[in-house]
Amino acid sequence: LSFAAMATQGEEATGAARVTRVLEFLQIVGKLKEVKRTGWVRSGVKGAESVADHMYRMALMGFALGPAEGVDSGKCVKMALVHDLGESLIGDLVTEGDKQDKITREDKIKKEREAMEKICATVGGAVGTEIMALWEEFEAGESNEAKHLRDLDKFEMVLQASEYEEAQGLDLPSFYRTTEGKFDTALFKSLDAEVRKRRAARTEPNAKKAKVSEQ
Repeated sequence: LSFAAMATQGEEATGAARVTRVLEFLQIVGKLKEVKRTGWVRSGVKGAESVADHMYRMALMGFALGPAEGVDSGKCVKMALVHDLGESLIGDLVTEGDKQDKITREDKIKKEREAMEKICATVGGAVGTEIMALWEEFEAGESNEAKHLRDLDKFEMVLQASEYEEAQGLDLPSFYRTTEGKFDTALFKSLDAEVRKRRAARTEPNAKKAKVSEQ
């Protein structure tokens, strides 16, 4: 074979390998559409959202709310899209609330980190490096973007709990209890307070009815 022919074969092999890696990465990401959020499933929610559903609204919130909060909205969107990516391989493990998995938070993070390393190695290159760095930044929770996203993550769950309660007539106190007083940024403290205020107004008439019926 000529040098040119050998070079062409090498490029084709490299191209084929990249295509294989990209497809594997996309299939891993696609699994998030099938992974249901465990807390909702165990609480009896019908048609519980997937991890991908949760991450989508987080990403849009990061895009819409970031600029006014003085954080990089582009980075927030990226961070939202990768922060639960490891769950595509290990599932949605619960370490808080009433219906926890038998795993410590430390062991959960270890499993997630191992999953993320595998996923990032699959996609490879600068993208893999960036995904891993964004995940580590979110877990550390020290940058302004990470603080914003960690509050956003918790609030999205509180808002979803309120929506499920209203739509399905459920009572989901655990999701409010585990997030109470846990918000660090002014915006999400205000948003959380408003959702809780509306929930109280919505449930108060039922509480009064129950009290009357007991008398």
